[in-house]
Amino acid sequence: MEYVFDVFFEESFLTMERSGLKTRSGRRDVIDHLNSVISGCIEGRQTASPQLAVGLAVKSAIDYHRKMKDGNHRVCMMGKYHNVLYIALRVAWDWSLEDSGIVKCLLEEIYCCEKTFERIFLGALFGSNAPHFIAGWKSDFKDQDENLRALVFFLHHAGRTGLCFPSYSYEYQSTVPTQFIDVPIESCGKAAPLRVAIQASAPDVLMILLRHGADPTPADGGSSPIVSILDKLLEYESRGYPYQLVSCLRLLLRCTIMVELPYKPALFHVRREMFEKKYAPLLAEKLIPPEQLFGVPKLKRMCRCHVRNQLRNNFQLPRGINKLAVPRKIKKYIDLMD
Repeated sequence: MEYVFDVFFEESFLTMERSGLKTRSGRRDVIDHLNSVISGCIEGRQTASPQLAVGLAVKSAIDYHRKMKDGNHRVCMMGKYHNVLYIALRVAWDWSLEDSGIVKCLLEEIYCCEKTFERIFLGALFGSNAPHFIAGWKSDFKDQDENLRALVFFLHHAGRTGLCFPSYSYEYQSTVPTQFIDVPIESCGKAAPLRVAIQASAPDVLMILLRHGADPTPADGGSSPIVSILDKLLEYESRGYPYQLVSCLRLLLRCTIMVELPYKPALFHVRREMFEKKYAPLLAEKLIPPEQLFGVPKLKRMCRCHVRNQLRNNFQLPRGINKLAVPRKIKKYIDLMD
């Protein structure tokens, strides 16, 4: 069966122009053809399971990309030979590929060339058409809902394999291993996906990212996400705050023990006075619990945050929560559902 897929890619790309896969319709044609070949392999060989056939097809696509890249002095020209990886990406999603090792290899191959995963994240953040205006390409998934489900699919596999990539950290002033979910998006000012979701005022996307282990304080060089939301809320009149933005704030507060006050390196009492003066309207509306600003945080909040940090560091969010020997209600609380 490996030979069938190797021949498929060789024959498909032999006469194709370099820009042959630049359009979504061009990629869709190849995807449909490849899916037909996979179906034929499954029907023609009774011993071939769908998962085996799909796994071989995706591996063949990765190998073909590497072959073409090696033939160009290990430099990817980002043309049709690179887009073969997105053919494989869509096919893996279409057939719900279960082999996390193969999906990991696919994501690593994409990152090796692009140093970002914006073509996976932007469609989930803004819908299928918006990426065309932001980054010059269209998503291979039909709408935002399908983009979100595809994102969860790849987050699941990345978590199972403990997938990390080298990314620059402004906190440590050096390159550090960064989880797949926190890899910066190049076309959005190298901001972490969580920060982009906040800027887009998308609490549904933010919830997905937080549940799957996104760092609530990403080290992408930006200000505190909570403070960023507070600054945006100040632009609105009292009691006229956007529901989506307030929802983003509340979600972040669930993952935060204490809100770190800005204005460092001033002393705490000076920072507190400055904070209270600037954000007085928001404090009057009680958008932030006082104990998360100036008081003593609740024990249950501290426990939730510490448990989540441990699970996140071990790539166990959210699936590891169900393995905890605690009541179901506590599991929901840890999972940000309560």
